[in-house]
Amino acid sequence: MFSRFYLSITAITALGAIMGAKVLAQASDSCQALYTVVSGDVCINIAEKFNVTTAALLSANPTVDANCDNLGVGQQLCIPSVPSNCSSQFEVHVGDVCIDIATEYNITIAQLEAANPQIDSACDNLVPGDVLCIPIVSA
Repeated sequence: MFSRFYLSITAITALGAIMGAKVLAQASDSCQALYTVVSGDVCINIAEKFNVTTAALLSANPTVDANCDNLGVGQQLCIPSVPSNCSSQFEVHVGDVCIDIATEYNITIAQLEAANPQIDSACDNLVPGDVLCIPIVSA
């Protein structure tokens, strides 16, 4: 009985490792880098270090929970790629408005809207959690 139980656990563990490797391989196609978690890391700091949003970081790493409290030292994280026409990304929070976002990144509202066609002309449809492209602009 115990040998069958042990065999089942071994098979499940092996299957999990295979599936995990496949998920990591798929994720690496959209990763700009892999990052190894060190003591004291939190998602917001990792995201800022690589100029991506926390939401994008979490989306690229489905094993990390929404509160980002299950990071382990030595864990490898996929750092998602920023779209090629974006200098960075911005995660919308409650109270954010286009003029403030544009001013923060030294771009015009027209440039912000052009890079984010989902924003309506009145810029009144921003939803917390939305990820906006901050466009690359020539100086």
